[in-house]
Amino acid sequence: MAKKKQNHPLPPCPSTPNCVRISRDFKAGIEEVFEILIHIFEDEAHKFEVIDPRRIELHAVYRIPVFGFKDDVDVILEETEGVTTVFIRSASRVGAYDLGVNRRRVKRIFGKLTSMISD
Repeated sequence: MAKKKQNHPLPPCPSTPNCVRISRDFKAGIEEVFEILIHIFEDEAHKFEVIDPRRIELHAVYRIPVFGFKDDVDVILEETEGVTTVFIRSASRVGAYDLGVNRRRVKRIFGKLTSMISD
């Protein structure tokens, strides 16, 4: 049976280029993906919290070192037939431009997930 494509459950980004919202599928159980994300956020984020452990929804705050600006990273995980979809939205709290910081952050998170998922 083919996997049904989910709608992105996180809010859309504004028209300004300081936000990115992407989803990716991983051939891993939701618990494994969740544990890896916790590890990534413990290493990188200024702070994070699990919003809803039943749905597996996380919120992390990243602080930009030079200026101290804060960016919000929201993640929702959904699993269907052994495939976990990771929905991420990373957005700057202030300003209209982020110099690509949010896009690079999401790319790095997905890269770490990909390298840490056991085959």
